[in-house]
Amino acid sequence: MRGRAVLLSIILAAGFFAVSAQPVECEAVTVGDIVFLVDSSGSIGTENFKEVRAFLSKVIENLDIGPDKVRVGLAQYGNDPVQEFLLKDHMDKTSLLAAVDKITFLDSGTETGKAINFIRGRYFTAEGGSRASQRVPQIAVVMSDGESSDDVAIPAKRLREHGVLVFAIGVGSYDSKQLEIIANHPSEDFVFTSDTFQALQGLRNTLLKSVCTSLEAQREALTERFADIFFLVDSALPQRQFILFRNELIRFIDQLDVGQSSYRVGLAQYGPDVKVEFYLNAHKSQAQYTRAVKSLQLLQQPGQAQNLGGALEFAAADFFRPEKGGRANQGARQFLVVVLGKDFKESVFSSAKKVKSEGVVVVTMSVSVPIEAMLSFTSEQFAFNSLRITQLMDVFTTEEVEVVTEDCRRVNTADIVFIITEAEGVGTGNFKLIRSFVQSLISSLNVDQARVRVGIVTYSDTPKVHAYLNSLQDRAEALQLINLIPYRGGGTKTGAALRTSLDSVFTQKHGSRKDVQKVAIVITDGKSQDSVKKVAVELHRVPVRVFAIGVKQDTTELQDMASYPTNRHVFAMNSFTQLKPLKQILQKSICSVIIQGSVNSFKNSRDVKEACEQKDEANIFFLIDDSDSIDISDLSDTKEFITDFMKTFRIGPSQVRLGLVKYSDSPTLQFALTKYSSISDLKKALKNIQHEGGGTNTGRALTSMESRLLVASRQGPTYLIVITAGRSADKVKGPAERIRAQDVMVFAVGVNNSNKAQLQEISGDPVRTFNVPDYHFLKWIKNEILRQICGPEVCKDAPSDIIFLTESSERISQADFKKMKEFMKSAVNKSIVGLDDMRVGVMQFSTDHKLEFPLNKYSSKADILGAIDNMKQLNGGVATGRALSEVLKYFSASEGGRPNLRKNLVLITFSGATDDLIGPAKDLRKSNVSIFSIGVVGGNYTQLSEISGYSDRVINEVNVDLIQELDGILALKFCDPHRDCKKVQKADIIFLVDGSSSIVNHFGSMRIFMESIVNRTLVSRNSTRFGAILYSNDPEIKFSLNTFNSRGEVLNAIKALVPPSQNTYTGKALNYALQFFNEEHGGRRRLNVPQILMVITDGEAHDNDLLEGYSNQLRAKNITVLSIGVQNANMNELLIMAGSEERVFFVEDFKKLETLYKNLSGVICNTTKPSCEQMDVVFLLDRSGSINTSDYQIMKNFTAEVVNSFNVAKNLVHFGLAQFSKDPKDEFYLNQHYNQKEIVDKILQLSYMGGDTQLGKALSFVKKYFNPLWGSRKDVPQTLVVFSDGNSHDDVEDAGDELRRRRIDVLAVAIGDVFDVQLLQITGDPQKIINVGKVEDLPGFKKKVVDAICKEPKDDPDVDPDVDPYVDPDVDPYVDPDVDPYVDPDVDPDTNCTIDIAIGFDISGGRAFSVPLFRLISPLQEIVRSVSTVSDLCCSASVQTRISFSIIDVDGGSLYVTDFETYNEDVLRKVLDFSWSQATLFNSALLKYFNVKFKSKSTAKVKILVIFSDGLDDNVMKLKQESELLRTSGVSALLTVALEDTHASELQTVEFGRGHNYQVPLSISLPSISSTILQHIVSAHAKRCQSSSILKGAEVAIKSL
Repeated sequence: MRGRAVLLSIILAAGFFAVSAQPVECEAVTVGDIVFLVDSSGSIGTENFKEVRAFLSKVIENLDIGPDKVRVGLAQYGNDPVQEFLLKDHMDKTSLLAAVDKITFLDSGTETGKAINFIRGRYFTAEGGSRASQRVPQIAVVMSDGESSDDVAIPAKRLREHGVLVFAIGVGSYDSKQLEIIANHPSEDFVFTSDTFQALQGLRNTLLKSVCTSLEAQREALTERFADIFFLVDSALPQRQFILFRNELIRFIDQLDVGQSSYRVGLAQYGPDVKVEFYLNAHKSQAQYTRAVKSLQLLQQPGQAQNLGGALEFAAADFFRPEKGGRANQGARQFLVVVLGKDFKESVFSSAKKVKSEGVVVVTMSVSVPIEAMLSFTSEQFAFNSLRITQLMDVFTTEEVEVVTEDCRRVNTADIVFIITEAEGVGTGNFKLIRSFVQSLISSLNVDQARVRVGIVTYSDTPKVHAYLNSLQDRAEALQLINLIPYRGGGTKTGAALRTSLDSVFTQKHGSRKDVQKVAIVITDGKSQDSVKKVAVELHRVPVRVFAIGVKQDTTELQDMASYPTNRHVFAMNSFTQLKPLKQILQKSICSVIIQGSVNSFKNSRDVKEACEQKDEANIFFLIDDSDSIDISDLSDTKEFITDFMKTFRIGPSQVRLGLVKYSDSPTLQFALTKYSSISDLKKALKNIQHEGGGTNTGRALTSMESRLLVASRQGPTYLIVITAGRSADKVKGPAERIRAQDVMVFAVGVNNSNKAQLQEISGDPVRTFNVPDYHFLKWIKNEILRQICGPEVCKDAPSDIIFLTESSERISQADFKKMKEFMKSAVNKSIVGLDDMRVGVMQFSTDHKLEFPLNKYSSKADILGAIDNMKQLNGGVATGRALSEVLKYFSASEGGRPNLRKNLVLITFSGATDDLIGPAKDLRKSNVSIFSIGVVGGNYTQLSEISGYSDRVINEVNVDLIQELDGILALKFCDPHRDCKKVQKADIIFLVDGSSSIVNHFGSMRIFMESIVNRTLVSRNSTRFGAILYSNDPEIKFSLNTFNSRGEVLNAIKALVPPSQNTYTGKALNYALQFFNEEHGGRRRLNVPQILMVITDGEAHDNDLLEGYSNQLRAKNITVLSIGVQNANMNELLIMAGSEERVFFVEDFKKLETLYKNLSGVICNTTKPSCEQMDVVFLLDRSGSINTSDYQIMKNFTAEVVNSFNVAKNLVHFGLAQFSKDPKDEFYLNQHYNQKEIVDKILQLSYMGGDTQLGKALSFVKKYFNPLWGSRKDVPQTLVVFSDGNSHDDVEDAGDELRRRRIDVLAVAIGDVFDVQLLQITGDPQKIINVGKVEDLPGFKKKVVDAICKEPKDDPDVDPDVDPYVDPDVDPYVDPDVDPYVDPDVDPDTNCTIDIAIGFDISGGRAFSVPLFRLISPLQEIVRSVSTVSDLCCSASVQTRISFSIIDVDGGSLYVTDFETYNEDVLRKVLDFSWSQATLFNSALLKYFNVKFKSKSTAKVKILVIFSDGLDDNVMKLKQESELLRTSGVSALLTVALEDTHASELQTVEFGRGHNYQVPLSISLPSISSTILQHIVSAHAKRCQSSSILKGAEVAIKSL
């Protein structure tokens, strides 16, 4: 008996253990629909299938099965899916297990994709028993033992989009990549594998734990979200209206699911005060609510004014508090419904704003108050002219739709990673709020792999990657994943999370892209238990923009993480509930930063670079801290900053010069201003600077600079940039003041622990004082310093009219209004103001407008600044459109405007307009007013874009403080640094100066005139050169074109000129001058440099009979003569010399001569523009669906007008044109039309296509146009002009790089909603992107496009100067691999160009033997069929290839071999069925075997070797040697196809003969692998066979001569 009792105990214990083995996660699961999709293909076998059944049974035993609990369905599949039982078929566990036990093995193929589609359409439907409509979680578990023979990606994606969570289980010979494609992310949670079916049982608990966790997470995500609704009723509501409202509210409550766990309702009345009738937590049932509403009576407060503003403030502070029943902390939506009885007079916007700032939606209802009045304070689109609350049921019951800020719609390309805390202190409820917040951000982004990529990392003690940047294919996938992330709890190791994000997520392997902005959004709840600063610095250096959002956290750590400036990147909150009301602010802030980081944005335009290119002379000294306050990485960052800084300038001994001193205890000169004269030498010198350390004696260092800077300042504009990291141990004020007294502009940059007061003492001006938290942020202040150095130079002689149009409505706080005025004053302060320079006017607007002062009222800065100070806020509404209409007239001449000058309007607005503004904005732009739109707080990005017309003139910020940094940017924009003729760029100019006696007393004015010309010219050996000849009785050269190389030298030489004071023999002087334009005197006529002779005289020539002949001789040499006459100069003589009236300039007295340079600038500009006489220009026009038909017509007309701007002829400008949508299309080549009218007619006849946008393909296609076969000329500039928005659905980067490598200048005319990153990848230079904006504005850009085409191309650093751009090293120099070359019809094609293809295999390990080849290489059959016939060849209609298969052992012996023969289905079938019995290797023996085989078995002209491999198994150098032997033996191409993507790049190292455009590694996972291999074969055929046809054609041509 005792033994039996023990045995019984053991049995009971075992039973108990079996029950308790259920994962704890499954105990909480109450409901779910689970469908198992089971692979029943032949490779599994009957015995293994029994293991599958046992596994399924064990899993089901652990689930709570029932009609209202968990339901299970099951399907099998092989070649076709088979329905076993649906979700509705078995409602109890016993029958379900019995059904599982009855399923039989199919023994068939493997078409997983078809099966996935089957369960989506048959199982996950209401008819199949799915309860998705009842918010029941949906799960599919796909079991497979191998690779599917059909596509799984699209079916799996559709299943996930259907709301189904997909798990994938691989057993045996599974394909891990395919499993990851099928399952949800992250793979570690949704993909499970087992090497054998026997080991499958070990996955049971792991799978159950994950499935049950996901069921619960999905159930929670699907749970209906309720709302808190509070009614605020006007006690002045007329009695009849009140009764109507009360009855409606009773019906509303009756129809709504009200209660403490569902919808909650509160109600209050307001008059002078607020009376709360019941709070949100007052009633618990529908009956209680109904009784309370029925008993409501209007407050009786006769004769007292209603206080709506006070009521709204009370509502913000009281109604939604947690202790009063508010559930913001549980994620409940909250509404305040204001029921208005009569119109209100007071401004309530700021009061309502307080309500909305708590995340509450304000709804207004009234039959008496106009909609416009209600909209003045309600949430957008929530004002209703009715009291029938039941009609608004959908407003409260519809799930919240995320409001996407317009800023975020503009973010078209970025890599964004969310790094989210799930630490213990967060808690489940707050984690839901975080998830909701992240969802709202993701909802606002254009998420897909071509645009915005999203990665997700959560962390506590350890980080977990839920999605890499290449994981999530679209927004729906991202939102589904976020919804299902479970809360884990644990510690707070933010540093580890940042490290994982840097090392594992922001990597090329996991989807991070080159040239795409990278952003990390960190959400944390407390101080990190590990260090964040070091890894944050590494992120910043990538660079990754880091936003730090902290709850209940000290801001110091947030600032350590965040990017510069921290006021843009740090958000600190008191509780997680603040995430909701802040989400739109955060959306706007984050997206605005990304937009402004893109090329050609308001901030990131090329204004600074363009301005600094005009700075042809400067002395810039850096004084850098090398004390113990810094480390090696700090010094490295400093050197990088200086390197980037100097790249902005023209560096040279007589241009911009750089010097550097470092200091600690004492200063050390690293290099003087005169030491290095090139960027490359400066880079080397910087690289050699070493960190030494020591104390911080900044004062001593400044003292040492005094003498150096004194000498430098006498030689040109001089600047000192001090970079220091700590408080100086000595005084800095005295030496700094002495340096500034030498007319040196000093900048003080403080890093880390530098002292702000000392920095101010060094610079002497807060505008030139900077402070950054770390050295790696130095790059962010570079442009701010450069603007102050380069701005004044480019803004000289750039007069313009500026009007500030500022919103002054009730929506602006007094503090913000004051800040706006300070911003305007700062922008004015940084500009050159005066009646002859920049004129300023100001107009305010709200409902009405007020002109504060017109353009001609004030001429001094002091007066303008005082008038701005005196502005008073108007209050009222926001009639922006009306204000835009009114402001136009103030640019007229009668109001002080100057119609012929640049007109700028600066709109500053805090709110969306309430009236139409599109028409008025168009009228302004048509009147050539450039509109800069600055939105603040509530500015509407769409409206701002409509107003400005161009994205680079729009900025939208979340608060006024953030626009303060725009003052310098705006001041530079006023000057239009991209305008024509800022300075003469390149010319040979000789002054021919009358020095006769009549001039002696006025020669100073002549000097001033010449100096003015020189000062507005870039002077250097490679830019403009000057010479000077003085004449009277005889001419005398004073300095030649090659005498001086700098502006300073030329100016000094002009100052030294002394007139000879005799007679005026101008004719003799003209003849004398001619020789000095020759090469021996520095003339550059041979290089087509424009040459100008500037004759300055005040009287008649004594030899006027010689003027015409010598002037004609000068013009015969293409020398332009400009005649400048003063006082008694003879107009007829001036005209004879100049040859035309537009080159004659005359003033009545010498004083006016001093400013005459302004009149000459246009003529000199046109004279010195680069010649466009010979060019090859190809247009590539976008005719895809992103361009509509009317816009397409505008684009065609514009292209025709551009052509009309050039001289077209056989020896002048040639044009070609192609179009593209999904596919590119030839229109005409460079050698087809030499007549302008023919080309224009051809363009106007082009047809529209629509469809997809494949710009990358088109760029690869169009490069053939620049081949000599199609009319390209080697010695003329080559330009491609692309018209597109850049929104391409394929990769453009490689094609763009290839075009530029061929020295083709690529311009992008950006139209529509522009995708800047892709356009930059095409052009390689943001200056070559012409941002048009709306297509309707395109005609106004003709001059800009023509000038860009004509612009002298600069050296491209990516181009090797020793490589002929027209010769591909892998291709016959006269044959483009992608072009069907011209074949003479009289020449027979080379019919002997046959093709033999050898196919080999290497499967060396990690794969099961006795597995047929077709299961290891599923696309093999399709590939072989594809390459069996090669068509689209130049020399024959098509070629039947001969194919051989070889399976070789490790020593080169044959395991299975076939001969070369045309396609044979039986042979292919035998190969596909071949079962692997031993490992093979990709080694030298394999390549030697094929070398022998081709020599002995192939007689084809084109020999191709294709090897399918799982990786190289031999020394790479050995393999390369064998590969080269194959190539030299006559094999045309060796192509390797990777069985695993990880080996694809490695295999490429031994390849040769691939098509020029097809450099992507080959892998069997490529969807287009068959067509790609075929293209390589076509390309190899072209290389081998086209050249012989062309040679034959040449022979025929020669014989015919």
